[in-house]
Amino acid sequence: AVLAADADDRRLLLESSMELVGLGKDAPASVRVTDSPSPSVWRPAFGRTVQLTLWAQLGVLTRFWIDEGITSACYGGGVLGEDGGRGSCSTSAEDEVRSVLGIMVANMLGSFLMGFLTENKAHLVWFERPNMPVSFLPEDSWVQHHGDLLTGLRVGYCGCLTTFASWAAQMVRMLAEGKVGALVVVLLLETSSSLVSFVLGEHLAIRVHMAVSGVSHKHKRERERLWHQRAQNAVLAAMGREPEQGNQPAAISILRGNSGDEVWLVKGGSGAPEKYEARGPLVVTNSNLRPKPGGGGSGEDRGSDPPEEDEAPEVGPTKSQKRLILASNLVSALLLLALTSLWAAQLALDGSFTRRKCWLSVLIAPLGCFLRYLASMKLNNNNSGLLRGKLSWFPLGTFAINVSATVLSSASSALVRHYCLSSTLYPWFAIALRAFETGFNGSLSTVSTFAAEVSKYMVEYPRNFKGWIYVSTSFSVALFLGFCVYSWSAYIPQAC
Repeated sequence: AVLAADADDRRLLLESSMELVGLGKDAPASVRVTDSPSPSVWRPAFGRTVQLTLWAQLGVLTRFWIDEGITSACYGGGVLGEDGGRGSCSTSAEDEVRSVLGIMVANMLGSFLMGFLTENKAHLVWFERPNMPVSFLPEDSWVQHHGDLLTGLRVGYCGCLTTFASWAAQMVRMLAEGKVGALVVVLLLETSSSLVSFVLGEHLAIRVHMAVSGVSHKHKRERERLWHQRAQNAVLAAMGREPEQGNQPAAISILRGNSGDEVWLVKGGSGAPEKYEARGPLVVTNSNLRPKPGGGGSGEDRGSDPPEEDEAPEVGPTKSQKRLILASNLVSALLLLALTSLWAAQLALDGSFTRRKCWLSVLIAPLGCFLRYLASMKLNNNNSGLLRGKLSWFPLGTFAINVSATVLSSASSALVRHYCLSSTLYPWFAIALRAFETGFNGSLSTVSTFAAEVSKYMVEYPRNFKGWIYVSTSFSVALFLGFCVYSWSAYIPQAC
């Protein structure tokens, strides 16, 4: 990759696989790619189905007991003990704070793990090779090739550990009770804590990778020097478009790549980073760029030119790594079968109202997780083509599932409140509705992906307001629709 050494444009780079990243709106459509892969179809393969189901169950299980452990005083009993017979928290200030903290801690942990596990390009700052789906692991690790496991961890565990629906439904109840000040505090506190947790996870992944790959302080000082000496290293600070000439395609030219500038090249394979000196203007043409297979964009965007015969093949897993991947999927399938049987047996035999909510939540969690995954694949990155023009960037999939889950959770909470459902009054109906909120809606919505998307868009400020538009739209629509379906229960006398 050719890496920019200008401090104002650190995100600009060309990967050795000819994938173009971070060129912004001026990049031609034929070579522009998104930050995350966008598969054209969703195929529920065996390995991916097993990993998503298993990690979705474990994510909801973790979230449930984090929330229950913090808010156990609300339910009148210990986490593992019998309930005191109350199906909801009291109205005391302490219980409200506990309820907020339970959701916030789960969202912070899930966002942190998402940042730690999500693919990012920050390792390229240290001139490492770009083929690293997980930044903190070595490039030759078999986990780097285990896409099913990574999807299970990110979409299944992190996505189900966090919940946008419970968070938004909590603010809907505050709004219905007239606690606008508390709503604003919870909104700012949980949004900032989730974003900070995601960034901390990203930074920790980079630090771990630096330790694993042996990046020393000497290397760090040299690279910091390259970043900050703008006068000597303003190579890729600005890019523009050259017009088409005859039958030659339009070119992308580096406007400030002058003679004497330093250029770092990170080559594929086992080659070490090398430093070059520019002897004249640097120009990259479209014909010299080939989008990385699977790197996003439609088939139309990738062009129809066949690959050159001397191009290096894609580096895939070795035979031993393929065996490890297959073995991990089989072990995960056996573990999933055993745990699902255990959850079902506990649901039938356990006499605790709280624990039965947990077991049923875990069993139905994969349904919400798969719907979220499907919606993200179909609607994010504008794969559906529903949004056009300046709104094509908007992550419609994440937005739709978060808003929908908030509305469903608000409706469920309204029924529980109006009919006073608890462990003593219609217990199984109360268990089903609470499990629907925690298991299905909690897994259908996500804060970890929401935090990752907001973090990505906020980096582009002040060039645009994508991050602020996404945040404000998500919360305003979710709170408005949630309030519409919940408010009747706050103003109509309870049926009990």
